[in-house]
Amino acid sequence: MGHGLRVAVLGQGSIGRRHAGLLRGLGAEVVTFDPFSPADTDDEARALDGAAVAVVASPSAEHEAQALRCIAAGVPVLVEKPLALDAWGGARVAAAGARAGVGVAVAMNLRHHPGVQGVRAALPQIGRPLRAAVWCGSYLPGWRPGADYRQAYSAQRALGGGVLLDAIHEIDELLWLLGPVRSVAALLPQVSDLELDVEDVAQLQLELASGVPATVTLDYLDREYHRGARVVGAEATVAWDWTAEQVVVHGGDGARAVVPAAADAAPTYREELAALLASVEAGGGALAGASPADGHHALQVVDAARVSAATGRRVPIGLALRPAGLEDAERLRAWRNEPATVAASLTAAEVDEAEHRVWLSRVLAAGDRTLWIVEDSGRPAGSVRLDLVGDGSAEVSIALDAAARGLGLAATALELLTARARAAGAVTGLLARVRESNAPSLRAFARAGYAEAGRADGVVTLRRTVP
Repeated sequence: MGHGLRVAVLGQGSIGRRHAGLLRGLGAEVVTFDPFSPADTDDEARALDGAAVAVVASPSAEHEAQALRCIAAGVPVLVEKPLALDAWGGARVAAAGARAGVGVAVAMNLRHHPGVQGVRAALPQIGRPLRAAVWCGSYLPGWRPGADYRQAYSAQRALGGGVLLDAIHEIDELLWLLGPVRSVAALLPQVSDLELDVEDVAQLQLELASGVPATVTLDYLDREYHRGARVVGAEATVAWDWTAEQVVVHGGDGARAVVPAAADAAPTYREELAALLASVEAGGGALAGASPADGHHALQVVDAARVSAATGRRVPIGLALRPAGLEDAERLRAWRNEPATVAASLTAAEVDEAEHRVWLSRVLAAGDRTLWIVEDSGRPAGSVRLDLVGDGSAEVSIALDAAARGLGLAATALELLTARARAAGAVTGLLARVRESNAPSLRAFARAGYAEAGRADGVVTLRRTVP
């Protein structure tokens, strides 16, 4: 396996060196790249030239950009966790891979651990899941003996550090076992005396799409490495404990079925890479590893946890609308005055601060106008507005944060707005006016069920009914 395959390993920190050594042991031809550490080349393009697959193993802050360059070069890529620093970055990588027909996967080696696999195998035995928990903790300064933890990416926000992203394995594990998440409430404090500018504890309370409540507990502080999972079912309970090196199924009659699960992560990396090489050799475009959709969803949970910790509220996963308020004035004006938005607007002019505040106060007080903030897993992504124009019709306006464009959010936001109009009952039809040159908006409205109703002076009028 792996003979004749050229693999580019981007990044030669501890995980990059591990990957390179394992890949060579599997028979692959490896070329390493790192601009700051000893490597085969300091030219990324040279490393990718002729590669059958790439492994991105650089600090987290580099993952998105390097993955996008691999895709642009036509090289399938396994990206070390996390796929990006946030869900929008993950969505950009996933979309780029899909457009180019280039395979993308996320390295989640815990899926290859016998403890996690044992829990997954036992799920059919325990009946309907009722609650779940996963956890991981260890002492950050002890991770790499002889190295200063303060210089590692884990300790630095700018490099993508913090235990929430660093231990995203546990979030992926929970999703792999029990499916997607509906909402998140979280605490992300920094409670220790460690010299960090990131959270050292993460406590997440999740509501899964299935309705199952689940917890994720992570820390950089525990002097004893611990890791595990527990799923309580209607018929039995399955529990994995890293320290005990076993998975136990506890039956309702007091019976215990025990499966060994060695407390060793090293084999999981080799198995992960062996599966990667096998998938490349098999062809077909699909890479072994967590899918880009899985990586993106884990990042949605991260985004929602960050918003929850900052605001103290439970945050839904995915797109949602909340009523706008005066506290949104600056972000609304920033979205409105973004150059591409100004160019696409019907007035083609920026709005000054005083004028904007007067306008916003008027809209919020009006009975015939309603303004919402579009949130993606709690992160403000744009705004949508309904203005009643008579005869049961309302005019629709939408503006997105520049960083949220191209991710398919606009059409979904418009569909949510249609649902709001339907629930209100007074609106039977929606219309929008879009410049002919604004192709992305025209596509978004078309995907949301709008049809062209006319053109005049370079403006397209679009309509859809509200059934």
